Amino acid sequence: MSSHVPAHTTTEAATRPFLPIRRILCPVDFSEWSREAVDRAVDLARPTHAEITGLFVLSCVTASAGEGRSTSCTEDADESMISAVAEDLEEFFDPVRKAGLTLHVFVKRGDCVARILEQARETEADVVVMGTHGRTGLERWVLGSVTDGVVREASCPVLAVPRLPAGSRSPGPVDGRILCAVGLSERSERTLSYALGLGRSTGATVTVVHVSDAAGSPSVSATCRNKLARKLHAAVLTSGPQPRPCAEMVLTGQAHREILRLAEAQPSGLIVMGTQDRGLGATASRVVREAKAPVLIVPSAPDGRQS
Repeated sequence: MSSHVPAHTTTEAATRPFLPIRRILCPVDFSEWSREAVDRAVDLARPTHAEITGLFVLSCVTASAGEGRSTSCTEDADESMISAVAEDLEEFFDPVRKAGLTLHVFVKRGDCVARILEQARETEADVVVMGTHGRTGLERWVLGSVTDGVVREASCPVLAVPRLPAGSRSPGPVDGRILCAVGLSERSERTLSYALGLGRSTGATVTVVHVSDAAGSPSVSATCRNKLARKLHAAVLTSGPQPRPCAEMVLTGQAHREILRLAEAQPSGLIVMGTQDRGLGATASRVVREAKAPVLIVPSAPDGRQS
């Protein structure tokens, strides 16, 4: 097990830039979803030879106690158990070492979300990579629980990785198309800047899309569409140098359906979206649940809260 990495202050974590990616935190629960997350972390780390920190949390257990319920953490886990889990963790992250990347592993006790956020701060992680589901697909790591809790509070982007059927793995996030969906509000600026910066640093093709629901109407006028297209283009231009090639699209309809449709029509290795209303908004939540590609959620404010 690696030596402990010194903690950094909240101010340092809040003000440093997201890119380039130098440190990746990958929490796992030894499920197949976690195996996919490890592979994606390796994909993301390769271009910059980023360090990867593997984390396993011996979580709190809630049990019935008469008419009420009591919660207690596994404080009785002795050092031999911690050591055994750490060895399993090293083996689970073997793809990291095979890729020639630096690996650190940690085993912690406590609440999953709290310990993941704590480790992200201590290692000054540039991104957290984790599966969207857990051992049964319905337990600890189910979206809306651990993943949503981390997205809600993390000061860095979170890459939510789905488990895909065998043989259907989409391109990795550094060698395929990046699809960035934005809402054209001020808080979308960080999302767009991150996606374009990731495209520049990895050489990936970037498609920037805005979906208008037109107050529930399936279509909008040509004038309105052109106005949205100009606004999207202006947002792209003000977000820094563009990767080449970079496409811009304005679509109409239900946002999550159009994003998912486009991600499959133009096979995407990564979908980039931002947070809304203290955590995943309705659109991002649906996309994360249904997407066949990993979805990277970028906090719209440096401290993980809304601006």
